[in-house]
Amino acid sequence: MQLNKNIVLLGMMGSGKSTIGYFLSKKLDLKFKDIDKIIEKETKNKISEIFLSKGEDYFRKLEEKTTLKILRSNKQILALGGG
Repeated sequence: MQLNKNIVLLGMMGSGKSTIGYFLSKKLDLKFKDIDKIIEKETKNKISEIFLSKGEDYFRKLEEKTTLKILRSNKQILALGGG
């Protein structure tokens, strides 16, 4: 299968976006990206810690910025956060 776009998974927390995304990426031979994991790696903080220290508004802006940056690339599977 030749894919020139992204597959984006969204859903409630705990619904399996990351698990399904990982296995789907292996099946389709595409890169897999998890927005929450990217944010945690870049900020060196857990999502829960960001919420506690900086608040939800800050996190949502960071989440949007990160998502838009990742979507500039194609041929990947992206798991969004559950919020």
